[in-house]
Amino acid sequence: MIGIREVRKMTLCELERQQEIRFPQAFHRIYDSGAMKWLELSRAELKASIKEYVSDTTAFLMLDCDCEMYLFEEVQSAAEELAQLSQWQEEDKKLRIKDGLRIVPFGHSGGGDIYCLLYTPDNAEPMVIRYFHDSYEAPQIMGRDFDEFMYIQLLLAAENEQDVEDEYFRNNTAYLSEKYRDLTEGKSADELTDALSEINFAPADIFERI
Repeated sequence: MIGIREVRKMTLCELERQQEIRFPQAFHRIYDSGAMKWLELSRAELKASIKEYVSDTTAFLMLDCDCEMYLFEEVQSAAEELAQLSQWQEEDKKLRIKDGLRIVPFGHSGGGDIYCLLYTPDNAEPMVIRYFHDSYEAPQIMGRDFDEFMYIQLLLAAENEQDVEDEYFRNNTAYLSEKYRDLTEGKSADELTDALSEINFAPADIFERI
């Protein structure tokens, strides 16, 4: 037990109730492994015990990739920020998010863009998109599902000179589905960076004109 007074942590189940959605199967699989336990902490708890979690080589996405995960308790404020961005877009560009779509943030880039799950009526599992915080461009698709999102983050980590031989990288590779593990395990950093350069990050068609 970390040397902090007992504080009630937000679980994934509670987050799903709060946001009224179900997170992807791959997300649940990783959560159930214990690799996301740091996301249940408050910001104060994480700050107080950051050395423990940074040194945990099994922690999910403790990598030099593009996406930093929100703590579960931070998701609601991120959702409110996203709603504000959407409102400004309606006012300035007369564009709104199409009916039937649901967008739930779960992480952010170093530059402030928001990583979100995109739920549509046609897909059983949500896509992952990067919603730009400083422009009204259509968001980028960063994974047709959460498995592909994780794979892309590992490629980005390799591009950012993460050591692909270290435990952090290898343990996160283990969270991939078999399809993406086969594309990652045993590959050099150059090979993974080359694979990243071949991906076409298409825009997500989520807006309609008012």
